[in-house]
Amino acid sequence: MEQAVQFKQSTYLKDLHENVVKTETGVDAVEQARAAAVLNVDAWSFPTPRTEDWRQTSLKPLYQQDFAQAAIDSEILASDLEHIRLEEASEATIVMVNGKFHAGLSTIRSLPDGCYAGSAIGAPASVQTALGKQFSKVARYDKDAFTAFNTAILSDVAVVYVAKEVKVENPIHIINITDARTENVYSTARVFIYGERHSDATIVEDFIGLGDNSYFNTAVSETVLEDEAHITHVKVQRETRKAIHISRVASLLGRGSNYNSYTVSIGAQLFRNEPLSLVDAENAHATLDGLVLVDGNQISDTHSSLDHMKPNCTSHQLHKVIANGSGHSVFNGKIFVRKDSQLIDAFQENRNLLLSENANVFTKPQLEIFADDVKCSHGATIGQLSEDELFYLQTRGISRGDALQMLTYGYALEVIENIPVPSLRKQLSFAVAEFTGAKIEAQDIV
Repeated sequence: MEQAVQFKQSTYLKDLHENVVKTETGVDAVEQARAAAVLNVDAWSFPTPRTEDWRQTSLKPLYQQDFAQAAIDSEILASDLEHIRLEEASEATIVMVNGKFHAGLSTIRSLPDGCYAGSAIGAPASVQTALGKQFSKVARYDKDAFTAFNTAILSDVAVVYVAKEVKVENPIHIINITDARTENVYSTARVFIYGERHSDATIVEDFIGLGDNSYFNTAVSETVLEDEAHITHVKVQRETRKAIHISRVASLLGRGSNYNSYTVSIGAQLFRNEPLSLVDAENAHATLDGLVLVDGNQISDTHSSLDHMKPNCTSHQLHKVIANGSGHSVFNGKIFVRKDSQLIDAFQENRNLLLSENANVFTKPQLEIFADDVKCSHGATIGQLSEDELFYLQTRGISRGDALQMLTYGYALEVIENIPVPSLRKQLSFAVAEFTGAKIEAQDIV
């Protein structure tokens, strides 16, 4: 029996792939990547607890279930999205249903000339050129089984393309929906963001699920910044507690570019996120911040890699976790400084707040430095709320319970307050307040 389970685990993605009904996108760069990725799906072994990067996270919630391919023609109502739509992006929202662009729910009317947001299918020539240059070259399918699986079976790509010297004032909102209302399903979400020289844009990538069934979502995002480009990428994972979400968020930075990435995870039964930032030119900066909230039996696993490949660059990473109930969190953050990449200033910190005796956290910050003139630091803390802070609030007439909620809420906001979209900060602040039990009013939100 045990051997049968192990065999099913080792061939899980391959078995899913063999039953896929493929749809042609008609986009040369996408089809070439899909054809190559198929070979990698067959070649890559499914991760096991013996796999170094998966030692702390079991994939039993995935391979012990059966999933059908999600339909690309699911009927979704506008009312299903009202609770997450962003005021600032009311005229710039892309909706992807089970990995496929949904024109009826998308509203793309306020973008400036030189900016395209929508499906890769039928995109302008400039977008096709950008796809030909970089699609699947940043989030490489030959390095990861799940990225290969995503690339091999994707049916569409959400694209945001910003031309040279174009500044997009309002955020662009990408809503990824998985419809699991009728059965257990799997789907693939794919996003490609390309900022030409001196471009500037903010993209919010959102993930939600519909229905009470389990679902498996592989998600891959690629961001390419040319010289002096500025891109802010916010990923919000607020899927149902029956979701399994495994994703890679990859970026390639040009000279003098600025990439700010914020990931907020408040949903899913199992959430695995793999941010990868390739700082491949001088005077570039990357931020990879994250906030994770886990309780019940939720599992969150973040394996990040910040690769300094050229000199004179900076990076910042703050990953915060609040673990309650029997929640389980993993953080493995790596900073690489390559040979001859001098004058690097890199900061990494992982802070973990435990609210329950049954919650547990595994943290492993890492530095690998092959240059001698650098300023790099990393650290990790695991603990509970300060008794001194609790006592201070109690001396001001606040009950211990309310003090706990206030301090936990404030702890979580350090990441959220940096997100440059007010309506999203408001949504996430209320979500954090619900998680912590804090009582807040709309006027109290920054």
